[in-house]
Amino acid sequence: AEAFSMAAPSNNPAVAELLRKQDEAKAIEAEIMALTEVLDSMPGKPGVKGPLVDREGFPRADVDVHEVRNHRNRIACLQTDHVNAMKEVEQALFALHQATKGGRVSVQPLDSEPSGPNSAPQAAAPTHDAAPQQQQPAAVRAEEPFALVDQVSDASPASRAGLAVGDRVVRMGHVTKAEVSAQGMGVLSGVVRNHEGRPLAVSVLGE
Repeated sequence: AEAFSMAAPSNNPAVAELLRKQDEAKAIEAEIMALTEVLDSMPGKPGVKGPLVDREGFPRADVDVHEVRNHRNRIACLQTDHVNAMKEVEQALFALHQATKGGRVSVQPLDSEPSGPNSAPQAAAPTHDAAPQQQQPAAVRAEEPFALVDQVSDASPASRAGLAVGDRVVRMGHVTKAEVSAQGMGVLSGVVRNHEGRPLAVSVLGE
């Protein structure tokens, strides 16, 4: 494996829009979680899907049926909002892809279609020379790749350091295939955000 250091974009309108959309999605997720906790802690512990009638078909006396239904309806609406919000995140990712493809490094999920509206987050072109290549420990070499580099701008720091189209990404910051499998490629957006304007280590396997 080879290691590179890239800088996440800063002062980029496309990045700002992506981060705003992500914040909106996270706010929806937080409200859904809060309402779920309320339902789980209410008298009778109805939860999100617990029955609201007893065995004889009458409303449960130990549950505030009206309040439970209101909370559940709100959760259903929020879940629809969340689906729409995630679509907007994907669109913002595509906009970032378009805005930065003049000088960037692009990755896509392995076994995916070429970059498009549903492609993975893009890592912006480094703003300084990439870190020298170095051999990684056996534990890193054993990691499975989760993304494929599909573009490296000519004369960019990453290109000078040796990053090439076809390289397979095994680690971006702290993210490995395990995190991507559990949380999806969107987890990379959080890594880019946390390293905005700062170096971001990327480990790859060559072709």
